[in-house]
Amino acid sequence: MSRRILLLALLVFGAFACSDDGSVVTIHTEVLQEDFEAVDADDDGVVTRDALDAAERDAELAAAQEALEAERAERAAQLAEQEALARAVYEDGSAVAASFPGGQLSVAQVRASLAASPMSQMDDPQDPTHEEFISRLTSMLQLRLAAVALDELGFPVDIDASDEDINAQMQAHLEGPFEEFAQQRSVAEDPSIERLATPHCVSALVLTNEADASAAAERVRAGESVGDVAADVNLPGLTEADGSIECGRPFDLFGAGEVSLALLEIEPGEVTEPILLPSAASPTGELWVVMHLDDLQHDQADLSAIGPFAGRVLTGIMIGYEVTVTPELGTWDPSSLAVSLPYVP
Repeated sequence: MSRRILLLALLVFGAFACSDDGSVVTIHTEVLQEDFEAVDADDDGVVTRDALDAAERDAELAAAQEALEAERAERAAQLAEQEALARAVYEDGSAVAASFPGGQLSVAQVRASLAASPMSQMDDPQDPTHEEFISRLTSMLQLRLAAVALDELGFPVDIDASDEDINAQMQAHLEGPFEEFAQQRSVAEDPSIERLATPHCVSALVLTNEADASAAAERVRAGESVGDVAADVNLPGLTEADGSIECGRPFDLFGAGEVSLALLEIEPGEVTEPILLPSAASPTGELWVVMHLDDLQHDQADLSAIGPFAGRVLTGIMIGYEVTVTPELGTWDPSSLAVSLPYVP
């Protein structure tokens, strides 16, 4: 057997040697002949393990890339099929695009709307893309669901009219009595809304540690004047000498954070628990604040300052409506009040 053939046989089928103590030591693991030949570029019958490992990694990467390309091709085919199904629907003017409480929208209506009032940057209003069609269908459904909600609340809207007429009828209500109706409904459902609209006159005890803040709050609860306690314990320069700040709606004064929420939980004359706030004005980098509610200015409550309420009320009703969209076109998502394109995994 020639030396070359012997080397090839050893590398392809595995080679063994005996150590000095007679035990068998594996010199090379078994390698498939086709793998060996692929790596043996110079055809000398010798390859290294590093070269074999590199070839194996390359083969794995190539297989992964091939699988990814196949997945992309399959997805592209699914999207093309989906697009073809959708196009077959919205080329049929008599087809129903979607149904909603009290009515339907036909494909012809949606296409007519696009032709009459094209979306910005549309290439061809007469031949919309699937996305353009769905976008207009969504806006037309939203308009009609809001109209249905208004009608059910006692503010009549003719949903069989054109989009322009429906919108005009709705605006007349929204700019008229409906906003006041929505305010009253919102307050009845959530009384804290009225508190948010009411100016709060507040004072604060401001200290650098929780224990001192709790002790100061207890002094007020025990009957001491908040002004006297504040003058005794407050860090200078952060409030008036008596601890007073000013009057205003909580979110205007303190934002939509923990301080405002704590104020909503107390009545005039009461104090909150200590609240930790970061502050560059404190030597420790933080402040412990106890809020005192001095007064509520009910006569200056202004619901419009935290409104409008019409949209909130209508949205709350609209998300509960059942809407059915032709499956080839998409599905209705009540949480976003929008039509979603068909899902392709």
